[in-house]
Amino acid sequence: MVVCFCGKLALVKISWTPLNPGRRFYACPTKDSVGGFIGWVDPPMCARSKTIIPGLLRNINTLEERCNGLVRSINMLQEQCNGLLSRNNMLEARCDALKDEGFKLKMYLCVSWFMFVIVIFSIWSM
Repeated sequence: MVVCFCGKLALVKISWTPLNPGRRFYACPTKDSVGGFIGWVDPPMCARSKTIIPGLLRNINTLEERCNGLVRSINMLQEQCNGLLSRNNMLEARCDALKDEGFKLKMYLCVSWFMFVIVIFSIWSM
């Protein structure tokens, strides 16, 4: 257990600076304290680790940004798809209405021709 200069138990945090990436350190638990850093938990890192870890972190951040961009694209495409489905449903309803109207017009035409033939036969048979 490490005690801070303020008398409270120190917290263990992780440094993500380029010089000490991933290295754990003791810090003051008081927020915005002047003596935030107390000391290192881990031994110093080798030079190779200091070179490789920041590059790996940049790669992770780049991949996360790309992933977030793809998620945004998927959401946008889903919204467009929902809009198209809604428009398709509206057009299908309109198509059904036009089919009904076409059927009614055909029936009207058949009835009118039937009436026309009856009138013609009734006149001709007189």
